Formats: sequence, C-alpha cells, structure tokens
Amino acid sequence: MEITVRKMHDDDARRFLEVHHAAVRGIAAEDYPQAVIEDWAPQPITEKGIAEFLANPDNEIRLVAEINSEIIGIGALVVANNELRACYVAPDASRKGVGSALVHKIESIARDHELVVLHADSSVTAEPFYRALGYAARKHGQHILRSGQRMACVKMEKRLEPQ
Repeated sequence: MEITVRKMHDDDARRFLEVHHAAVRGIAAEDYPQAVIEDWAPQPITEKGIAEFLANPDNEIRLVAEINSEIIGIGALVVANNELRACYVAPDASRKGVGSALVHKIESIARDHELVVLHADSSVTAEPFYRALGYAARKHGQHILRSGQRMACVKMEKRLEPQ
C-alpha cells in the first residue's frame, strides 16, 4: 500500500472537507461535546462552505494523502504562523501511516520555507499522535473555531532539524 502526498487541487475541496468531517465525527467525537463537533465539522457540506474554504484567507498550503488515487488524509500548513494547521485521516485509513506521511511532508515544506519550529493546536484526541512524531506539549488551552466556539486543545511545538 503506497501513500502519495500531494498539494490539494481546487477540485479536491469537497473530498478534503469530507475527510475532515469523517475524522472529526468518527475519531474525535469521543473526546468532545456534541456542540463542539457540530461547529468543528458542520453538516452538510454545502457549495457555500466549499467556496469559503477555497477562498483560503490564511494562505494555507493544503495537502492530500492518497492510496490508490483515493484521498484518505488531509493536512495544512500556514507558513506565516509557523503553524501545522491540520492533519486528519479518514477513520477507515487510520493507523496505517497516512497521518505520519502528511506530517513529514508538512515539515519538509516548512523547512523549504526556512522555518525552524512548528506550532500546532492539537485536539486532545491527536496529542499522542503528535508526541510520537516529536512534538512537545507546551500547555493545555483552548482553540477557537471559526464560529467562535471554544474547544479544548493541547498547544504543541517541534523544532525542525535541517535535512
């Protein structure tokens, strides 16, 4: 099983959001109240939501991970903030190296932009995943979703070694 990680194309936007929603609703839902889940991954995915996503006001570098040409993972980097913004894997593809492949590619792109540290607001669900990849928890806090809803998170960071 070969995992391919590439930059997201605009026509991947719906699938990108579907993977995000599936991961939040299928994996992280155990750790958060329903109100947080609803704001974090609102249903249904609409054309308006896709258009807002594609506007990309934070200039995210968005990635997709594929197995057999099927998008099963997503990631995002905001260079201006030294921020690993997102890493989500479809529930049926979890624990197969997809998330690690995405994070490694994000870190490679960060190095290409001469970043020496990455920060992440990790969900409490994903904290062990990031720790396993060398990220250190700095403090527990809150992440504010676009709706204004607050969710528990772990503020994490990793110093990037040159390659």
